[in-house]
Amino acid sequence: MLPSRNSILFFVFVVLSIVLRFYSFFPSVINHDESTYLIMGRDIIQGKALYVDMVDIKPVGIFVIYAFFHAVFGYSIFLTRLFVAVLVALSSFLIFKSGLTLFKDRKSAFAAGIIYIFYTSIWSHIGVAPNTEAFFNFTTILGFYLLLLKGNKNLFLAGLVFGLGFMIKYLVLFDYVFLMLFFFIRELKQNHWKLSGKLILENILSGIGFLLPFIGTHIYFYLNGNYEAFAFITYELPSRYGSDQNFWKYILMLLEYIGRFLPLSFLFFYTLFARKSVIKSWQKQMFLMWISGVLIAIFLPGKNFAHYTMQLMVPFSFIAGLFFHPKFEIDKTTALIFKRKWGTYLLIFVVIGVQYSAIKSNISKKDMPREVSTFLESKMKPDDTIYTSNYRHIIYYLLKKECPTKYVHPTLMLRPYHIHAYGMDIKEELNSILRQQPTFIVIQNKYDTLKSLMKEDYTLIKEFPDQIRIYQLN
Repeated sequence: MLPSRNSILFFVFVVLSIVLRFYSFFPSVINHDESTYLIMGRDIIQGKALYVDMVDIKPVGIFVIYAFFHAVFGYSIFLTRLFVAVLVALSSFLIFKSGLTLFKDRKSAFAAGIIYIFYTSIWSHIGVAPNTEAFFNFTTILGFYLLLLKGNKNLFLAGLVFGLGFMIKYLVLFDYVFLMLFFFIRELKQNHWKLSGKLILENILSGIGFLLPFIGTHIYFYLNGNYEAFAFITYELPSRYGSDQNFWKYILMLLEYIGRFLPLSFLFFYTLFARKSVIKSWQKQMFLMWISGVLIAIFLPGKNFAHYTMQLMVPFSFIAGLFFHPKFEIDKTTALIFKRKWGTYLLIFVVIGVQYSAIKSNISKKDMPREVSTFLESKMKPDDTIYTSNYRHIIYYLLKKECPTKYVHPTLMLRPYHIHAYGMDIKEELNSILRQQPTFIVIQNKYDTLKSLMKEDYTLIKEFPDQIRIYQLN
């Protein structure tokens, strides 16, 4: 029996995603947040309580996902990242299915899926690193596809899927609300502004689906007796962060995003503002409303982290894909560059250039956390412990050791706004770690607060490049 056309397309998406991301399967650290997910996912499987024995500012979803990874793959960064590559391919396939439903054209739908893979698989810190966006984008795309299918069941499932994404990162709320608002207004307009029982029921069902994961999480923590810790992370902690939104930094971040993906950005803007467009008026309005919601979501946290722009890549891919619609009219100069061999050569040249840069920065240079871990492993006895302090906390994972503090991500104890938000007495927290007498302590650069508390109890035994020092308990 021959495979179907869709099966072949999905296979193409998987192969392309794995090929583009393959270099990223090997370094111990691409993104420091991933190190936190790996450690906390493992700790959940080993029986530790989330937000009690280990804490982070993110919702439960990402840690549940990495707990699943650890349960299935064990201590394997390679297999975890391979799974993410397949997830990106599945997301692209769903973009293809959604584009086919919307635009009734396989070529532009396929192009949209390919574009999403390029978006998320080129730059190391804006897509390749397994940030939360790679996971909640999948739920957004699946939820959007279900919204397009319509019907009470699909709308309920769409709300449920968006709700699961919300539990990975709360910014998914903006995708959901703005899309639901658009479809609500469109349906209302088609009904001559009469509110029907059918429309009310559909939105209620979708809203119930969205709320179920959030309510279920509250019930879980309440029954486990850890509700107070969960409520602090969910409600009180965000209010303790001062707003550091800077509009101009935000604009510069968006301009950088457009510049980094310049060929794809050109396709997006050219298609969006074309005089003779193949996109229907209501579809254009939907995407503009969706993008507006995402832009607000990216701005509100005020952090201006480049990987936040991954949330934009979903609607951008749909619109950029329409550039390849057979009925889309393109001027001769643009067609010469993008729709003939020159366009293929240009794309290959750009991708190879960026991939070479990524491979050079991630593969060719020394993997210092692994080198440090290898040295420590040669020195450690089975019961020895370690504190990585301000250095790479992936070492806990590589050595299969416990973190001696519930603040797994080092920045929680290093950045003033984190320390303030948690109401932390940093010296007392460091003293509580030192009272456990970790056998080894790793320090990078200067960490005067910790060094002063260590006193003469530790001896420097090894120095690595980048001012990485290892101390051993006397």
